[in-house]
Amino acid sequence: MTHRVALLLLGSCVALSACQTLSSAGSSVAGWAPTFLGPYRPDVHQGNIITKEMVEQLRQGMTREQVRFMLGTPLLTSEFHKDRWDYAYYLNPLKGEVQNRRLTVLFKDNKLDSFRSDEMPQEHMADVLILGPDARKKPRQAPRQPEKAPDVLTPAPGREPSN
Repeated sequence: MTHRVALLLLGSCVALSACQTLSSAGSSVAGWAPTFLGPYRPDVHQGNIITKEMVEQLRQGMTREQVRFMLGTPLLTSEFHKDRWDYAYYLNPLKGEVQNRRLTVLFKDNKLDSFRSDEMPQEHMADVLILGPDARKKPRQAPRQPEKAPDVLTPAPGREPSN
């Protein structure tokens, strides 16, 4: 008799749990499930990484080739505005806030005329943004190699070692 009651209760619970829709089940799990059980979501980096030091090197009168060498190929160029290059950067990290930065370079007669820039990170901070906080840690030391090679003679092929 107790087995019947237990089976009836178990069957009722299973039947009632099947009434929940998949969309509401997913949203309710997100509320109580730990984050390590969720899917892996990598940091999203898109665009050109431009640092404060790179922007400080821009000079009026530089050629397009010099600007491209220093900053890289622009992310956005327009057929309607051939004298305008846009360097955009977007970072959506797993932890932390989304970052959007933009640098607009304007040319006149194939020479740098002017530019507008958002606040760019310094070079050492850009490394941390891309590689994470562990980027600045020193790498482990490689094991030391012996200073003198061991006294081992290797016989030539087809010869026996001599003692």
